[in-house]
Amino acid sequence: MKDIIPINDPKTVVLFSKLLTKTDLEHQLIVPSEVLTKYPILDQNGHVSKYIISFDKNGKPWEFPLATRNTGRYPKPSVPPASWHPFVAEYGLRAGDSVLFYTRLDDPADKIQVRGLRKTILFKGEESWVEVEKLHNQRRACMNLS
Repeated sequence: MKDIIPINDPKTVVLFSKLLTKTDLEHQLIVPSEVLTKYPILDQNGHVSKYIISFDKNGKPWEFPLATRNTGRYPKPSVPPASWHPFVAEYGLRAGDSVLFYTRLDDPADKIQVRGLRKTILFKGEESWVEVEKLHNQRRACMNLS
């Protein structure tokens, strides 16, 4: 199992985060173009890697192929549905949630982390983002309450 890097690690480097839309959830994950210039998305030859291999908070590996359309002025990267939808389903992500890909400064490309985040309202109306748990963990927590 790869090292799990907590989001609040002081050496955390965000590769990209994205507020999820209906299109991201029902079709493909549209990745911000600027990610194509960031390490460790680039391979050792400086070319864009064909995969973003990352690990969730439980150490489970997720292999997301990175497709790039070269239409228009800028390349448009995306993660195809066949690899993206299982992650969405496992975490029960919905529109308005966020996905975060990050690593730790100076760590190799094989330690990219992926997390689903959901906005919650705290006491006194303050907003906070929390990590989304796997659906089976959410169900188990609900059953323990009843």
